[in-house]
Amino acid sequence: MILRKLHTAGGWFREHHKRVLGIGIGGALLLLTIVQLRYPADLLLPFMSVDGVNVGLKSKTAVTLQLDKAYRESSVNLYFGSATIARDSIKPADIGIGIKNNVRINSIDYPWYLRLAPGSLLWGHLVLDPKEPDYTYNSDTLDEFITKQYGETCRVEPRDATLRVVDQKIQVVKGASGGTCDREKVTQAFSTVKPLLTSNVKVDVPVTEIPANVSDNIAEALERDITSGIATGVGVTVGQEIVTIPRETLLGWIEFAVTEGKLDYNFNANKATSYLNEQFAAKVAKPAGVTTISTYNFVEVSRQTGASGQALDVVGTLKRVKSFINGEVTTVLPATSVVAPSVQYTRSYSSDYEGLAALMQNFATTHSGTYGVVLSELSGQYRRATYNPSKSFTTASTYKLFVAYSTLLRIENGSWRWSDQINGGRDLTKCFDDMIVLSDNACALALLNKIGFTAITNEAKAIGCTRTSFLGNDGIKSTPEDIALLLGQLQTGQILAQQSSRDILINAMKRNIYRQGIPKGVNAIVADKVGFLDGLLHDAAIVYASTGPYVLVIMTDGSSWANIAELTRQIEALRIQ
Repeated sequence: MILRKLHTAGGWFREHHKRVLGIGIGGALLLLTIVQLRYPADLLLPFMSVDGVNVGLKSKTAVTLQLDKAYRESSVNLYFGSATIARDSIKPADIGIGIKNNVRINSIDYPWYLRLAPGSLLWGHLVLDPKEPDYTYNSDTLDEFITKQYGETCRVEPRDATLRVVDQKIQVVKGASGGTCDREKVTQAFSTVKPLLTSNVKVDVPVTEIPANVSDNIAEALERDITSGIATGVGVTVGQEIVTIPRETLLGWIEFAVTEGKLDYNFNANKATSYLNEQFAAKVAKPAGVTTISTYNFVEVSRQTGASGQALDVVGTLKRVKSFINGEVTTVLPATSVVAPSVQYTRSYSSDYEGLAALMQNFATTHSGTYGVVLSELSGQYRRATYNPSKSFTTASTYKLFVAYSTLLRIENGSWRWSDQINGGRDLTKCFDDMIVLSDNACALALLNKIGFTAITNEAKAIGCTRTSFLGNDGIKSTPEDIALLLGQLQTGQILAQQSSRDILINAMKRNIYRQGIPKGVNAIVADKVGFLDGLLHDAAIVYASTGPYVLVIMTDGSSWANIAELTRQIEALRIQ
């Protein structure tokens, strides 16, 4: 009895549970159907994807924007002829393809009959089939692309395979065939392309193939050879010692290039130099000796030749390392180069004009710049020594000596007076002094214009300064010889009628404020006039030495006041021997 009652009660509970479960499921389906009926028309169904992009529960506007962007960023792969590797990867817009998704997305509908289907909110996306995007084609853009990529003649150059070092390994960079093409066929191939997100778009560009000079097989073979050749590094033998250049170091030096249709490699000398010098330079170096040369008046009279030395030849050593890697040699020795002995001169000069001229020549050829030098003694031995005496220089301010001479001519013939006004309230006395002592340009130009360029040129030529001219388009020109002639005649009284005129100019030159050239190189009273303009440095002087006066003119381009002073010092030291 008790068991029967329990069995009856258990059945009642089971039946009750089923009824409750059925009511729950029915209620849930009713609720889901209500949700389905009220589901917004502008939202796509849950779990829905379009072209592989998850768009569930997103608005149609958002999905349209998302898909438009994805299509803009999609790729179109271009294959040439029979190539199995894409030569280029481009964007659809590059060839004038526009892709829009608004119509297809807006056409996706959740119809009323599907809304009534139980649970369709969860599975309805499986029966909705979006259309394909709308494609537009711009022929002008496509035409521009074809011209830019393949030229007016529709030709694509082949791309040679090569190698590169990546992460301490040599990798093959695959090549590609080129070809010539029919523009109309290429246009046709591009004009029907429909990019899709669900697959890579492949466009076969119709071409008559031109094979690359370096194929992938050639590059792969070179890679195997090099990898094998440097597998354990490269040993370099120096005497009884073998120094191994590690594989990793060698890979850091290798550079690949295709030259005249052949793939080859070399080592970067700049990268290798530091390592090779550190490892081998001291081991192979032999110091060079000294060659001693004696000269007299700049002419060699004896020579003792020193022994040549030896130094590491980095470029040659790298060539030997490459030969080893290529299997051409089994041993690597460092390459060396000959180091010439240094040269030491012992120079001596006679104190006559030949010795003085030789000294000038030696100085000019062993110091920076271009030189023209004239020495003319006005008493004693009357020696005259020169170097490039007739070389024409732009005078810089030394032209003011000729202006001063022409000015004094006009004072002596009475056409000018010292009280004449010349420039800026300064009379001739003041202007003349400032022109020589201070190298004042304003006074010099005022006097030059007053005298005239032609007149002053003619007056210079009249006293023998035939290579001096104020008339050229490239500035006022003169030579060391002409300026020395002017100063020599000034000191000896051969020009100007009155000693007082000559004294005015000479005394002004003695007070010249620029004293870093000839005056600094000699221990004597010096009357000089300098000129400096850009790289030009000139000094023209009458030196009142203890042995008698002499004229020294040094004109230079690209030298220095220190060099002019030093040359003066050497000339004076030899002159008084």
